[in-house]
Amino acid sequence: MTKLLKGNVSFTVFMPEKVPENIEKVREALAEDAFQRLDPTDLRDESIGWVDAVLCFDNENFSSLLHDSFFVFALREDKYSFTAAQLRPYIEEAEFVFKRENNLEYIAAQQKKEIKEQVVRRMKTNSYPKTTITEVAWDMDSKLIYLFSQSGATVAKFTDIFEKSFEISINQVNLFDSVKELGGVDKMEPVFTKIWGEK
Repeated sequence: MTKLLKGNVSFTVFMPEKVPENIEKVREALAEDAFQRLDPTDLRDESIGWVDAVLCFDNENFSSLLHDSFFVFALREDKYSFTAAQLRPYIEEAEFVFKRENNLEYIAAQQKKEIKEQVVRRMKTNSYPKTTITEVAWDMDSKLIYLFSQSGATVAKFTDIFEKSFEISINQVNLFDSVKELGGVDKMEPVFTKIWGEK
């Protein structure tokens, strides 16, 4: 279930240079950079792309896209990440076995690198990537885009993929400006209600 239904959320607001002509244009843009699952054998450690805001596994239908005057979707990021402490015992064991099996006292730097890569691949096969879902609501009335995160890293990734997918430049606006754009705090409060139809 989307976090937008669970109490207060933080957000960052953007103003685009233009809005899409219709919902089909939005679907086409989302499909262009839809999320692709990571395979443990993949050389990539990270995958990022668009998914449905409610069904965050859905990267094709986007069935929850339209809510009142809002286009609602989400940015999904999956990332394999292992700390040095996590890797250490497995790398040391792999190096120990390699030296014993090959009757070696030392391991060359390139071989050490290959052993580490093998360990990481094995760990990826036996684990799931860390997943981050960040919802987006784009109001066609005010044109404002709400990214439900204030993380600098997330804002940067969102900006890059949004401008690439939609071929639209966006500029971050401050909260005061966005409140004025909506017509005051009283009109900002129902944003979530308008999206999800809750009173």
